[in-house]
Parts: sequence; C-alpha cells; structure tokens
Amino acid sequence: YFYDAAPNLNNFATPGSDFEKIKIKKNPVVHVNLNTIDITKTAIKVMIDGYHFNTNNNLVTSTGTLMASQNIRFADNKTPAFTAQPTWKKTANADYYEIKFQDMIYSTITDTTFSFHDLLPDTDYSFQLRSVNKAGNSDWVTMSHKTATNPLEFAIPGIIAQNSAADQSGTRINQLFDFDETKTWHTKWSTEATPFTITLDLKTINTLDKLQYLPREDASNGTLLSGKISYSLDKTNWTSAGNFNWNRSGDTKEISFKNHPTVRYIKIDVDSAVGKYGSGREMYIFKVPGTASYLPGDINNDKTIDHNDLTSYLNYTGLKKGDGDFDGYISNGDLNKNNIIDAYDISVVATQLDGGVSRRDTASINGTLQMIPNKTSYNTGDEISLLVKGINLNAVNAIGFALPYNPQDMEFIKIEPIGIKSMENFTNDRLHSNKEKVLYPTFINVGNKESLNGTNDLFIIKLKAKRNIKANFKIEEGILVDKKLNSIKL
Repeated sequence: YFYDAAPNLNNFATPGSDFEKIKIKKNPVVHVNLNTIDITKTAIKVMIDGYHFNTNNNLVTSTGTLMASQNIRFADNKTPAFTAQPTWKKTANADYYEIKFQDMIYSTITDTTFSFHDLLPDTDYSFQLRSVNKAGNSDWVTMSHKTATNPLEFAIPGIIAQNSAADQSGTRINQLFDFDETKTWHTKWSTEATPFTITLDLKTINTLDKLQYLPREDASNGTLLSGKISYSLDKTNWTSAGNFNWNRSGDTKEISFKNHPTVRYIKIDVDSAVGKYGSGREMYIFKVPGTASYLPGDINNDKTIDHNDLTSYLNYTGLKKGDGDFDGYISNGDLNKNNIIDAYDISVVATQLDGGVSRRDTASINGTLQMIPNKTSYNTGDEISLLVKGINLNAVNAIGFALPYNPQDMEFIKIEPIGIKSMENFTNDRLHSNKEKVLYPTFINVGNKESLNGTNDLFIIKLKAKRNIKANFKIEEGILVDKKLNSIKL
C-alpha cells in the first residue's frame, strides 16, 4: 500500500499543452494493492490503525451561548397543500441552523427560513429546529404544522383535448389540462383562430361542479373572452351549459354547472379572444366533492378496462331496458343512454384495448348501410340470404343494428363475413323478455385496426324459412362508430 498525500486528477491533458502544467489536487488517498481473488468466495477486509478525521469546519466561526430558536411560524406560500415553510427569528451567536424532519437532518441552513416540498395535503407534520456554532448547538425546538386541503382534490385528471384550430408547436392544447400552471397553451402564431371549438374527453363519467380557466397572467394574446359551453355523454347529444363573457384580465375565470349534470364530454365554442388567438395557463374541470368517477366500459367494476369487460359486452350485446338482466350494473354499460347495449358501448372498451386506437386519426365518420335480400319471397325450407352493404363509408370502426324477426317464420343460421376486414364479430341472436326475437349483427375493431371506407359488401346474414314468407326486412336501431367515438344513427 502507499499513501498519496495530494493526488493529481489532471491525467488526461494533451502532452506539451499549457493545461498539462495545471495541477488538480484532491484529498489524500490510501491505495491498497491486493492479490487476484474471487470476491464471491473470499471476503476482503482492510484494517487501518491510527486514522483520525480532523478536518476543519469552516462554516462555524462563532462562539457563545445558543438560545433555543424563537418566533417560529409557517409562512404563506402558493402551494400550501404540498409545501411547508417554517421561519424563525435570527438566533444570537448562531452560524447556521438544522432541522430534523422524518429522520433526516437538514443542515447548514444559513437563512431563517426553509421550504419542504412534495408533502401530502391535509396532513399533520412535526419538525425540530436548533442553532449551531463552533461551541456546539442549542436544544431542539419542536414545530407542528398541518398542510392545507388540496384545492385540486376534485379536479378531474387525465383529460384529453382536441382543438379545431391549429396549435403552435410546443404549446399544444393538452398543456391546458396537465395540472402544470408554468406551461402555456397557444394557438398557431400569425394565424387567426377564432371562432374555434375545444372538445374535452374527461375519460371518466363525472357529476360536474365547475370549470376554472387560468388565462395568461398578462391577459395578452389568446386570452378567452366569450363563447358557450355544452356537455354530453356520447359526443352526439349535447346540452347547453350556458354562455361565458369574461373580462380581459389574468384572474381565474369560473363557470358553475347548474343541476350538476352527469357528463363525459365537454365542448367549448370560443367566439372571441384577445388577438383572435387562443391561449391559457390551465383549465380545471371539477366534479362535485365526494362523488365517484365512473370509468366508462368498466362493466365488471374492477376499476380497469381489459378483455374481461369486452367478454361481458359480448354476452350483453342487444340487451335492452325491459330485459330482466338489464337494470343494475349492466345498465351502467349503456354509455350512450339509448337503453340498449350496442356497438357504441362496446367501442368504448374496444378502442382502449391492445394498445388503443391512434389519436392522430382525424378522418370524420360518414356513410350508411343497405340490406339486400337474395329473393322477394321464400318457401318453407328456403335459405334466406341478406347481403349487408356499406355505402360511402368513411372512418367506420364499428357497425351494429337490429333485425327483428318472427321465430315462427324463420330461424337464424349464421353470419358470413365478406368485407369487414379485421373487425371482430359481436353478433347476438337475442330473445327479449317481451318475447320479441331480434338479431343484432355487430362488428367492431378491437385496438388500432383499419377502418372501413368506401362502398363494399360487408357480410351476409343467413336464415332459414320455416314457412312461406315474403321478404320484408329492414335495418333498425343502426349505428356507425369511429375511433374517436363519434357516431351516426341509421
């Protein structure tokens, strides 16, 4: 072994350079040379006798008696639910202060205040404070503090926003809903945005209390001034929540939702804003305190969306109000509230599975369905073949409709897919509690699969005639759904 009193760290300078002449000294080091050994089998133990760590503490220079800290209080701050900031009167003869908090000592505090962050809201905390100088330290003084209630406890997290106006790169619309008031959303510079529409997907179904909008602090370009707000459960049927007319200031703006509606989607139609842009630091949507958030599609109520929910929907396709099993937890799965479990309800789950759908898909849903029988009349024992055709389809991610029939006239045999691509078959042949027999042809993409577009043959419904009948078939309760859960009723 050897003792290196002043190791030089400048070992890699270019030879002959001026930098090579510079010495970078560090603290002394003892080097111990060992033979090669297998450290998984043999322990290494080094004993050093006569070593003393006698370094000078240059932070303490004062002497004299130290009194316990006095006039301790907790300062007001911008985040009282998550931060505690004790302050105290300067202690005579003190060089610095120490605070003991949760088995940790925070030392060499030269100021008479110190901040603790990332605390829990509405929680009691205990701190201990003492003074230190060259002669020693004072006694510990205990400080108690309770953090404030979280003002955003009932603000809904995870909101997904879409803006009809273009956003400036780096200041996208989702920054308005990220719970970070230091970042700002702004529409595209040098491009007029108003009027434009912001559509919010709360991701959960909530009983709404209020909306808060935090403009830019200087209330400059983009500060929202006027418009209207509406809400929906299915993005198809909208209810007005009223208009807003806000003054131009950096103050927080607020709108209360009367009657506390149950909502998944919110639409904000902006009519005017400063400079004809759109901007803001943050927007919070609050649910009624103490109310639960329901995860749409969580039909088995295990707080997650998975293939178990999809399997449940497969069993319940076509179940409707009046059926014995509908009321109760299954009715919670009727997400568009049309009193039947249909392709829209199943799509809410299917679009979240296997990695979920692409949010970059901006195509708008369109099209209709046509059903063409192979004959105009049928004799007993004839096969009934009904071709279902998609007409001018665009961005169709799910298809479903009802086909009522008399079981004394015919029986359902099967469905033959033709042009439904990767869609999965959720068809149910259901006997309702009122004895009505209805076939529910239903095809849905699970995960991010190719949508249906254009005019194409989709599938063939096959039945068997049980007596002589005429072809009298029609599509009822039809619905088309896209990846963004926009829908068209047929």
